[in-house]
Amino acid sequence: MQQIVVALSPFTLRSRSLAISHRGLGLDRGLEPGEHLVLHDPVTDEHFTAVVSDIAFELADTSYRIEIGTRITAAEAAECVEPRGDDPWLTTPDIVALLAVLRRGERDVAAALADLRAR
Repeated sequence: MQQIVVALSPFTLRSRSLAISHRGLGLDRGLEPGEHLVLHDPVTDEHFTAVVSDIAFELADTSYRIEIGTRITAAEAAECVEPRGDDPWLTTPDIVALLAVLRRGERDVAAALADLRAR
């Protein structure tokens, strides 16, 4: 899992969403839709889970919309970004990723139900 270092404003934390620039952050590779990340705010020294929710390609740059997940400890962040071996057991990053998928699925189901009720 990749770690992104970026300052998070109070508004960004309230909205739980962030737009980042590939060139602006000097990323070494492109991010994929649905990819799980760790965000580190160097100002507050806080860590958060995150997922790439949208990608916009422009002529000179690529921008990503990142959904901010839960706050995690520095130890959990370190565990998330270190390479995995061939261990068959679920790790904390695995569980965090599964919970993020579950949360998105729950929102999708709620939106679909609201759409059906509106008809």
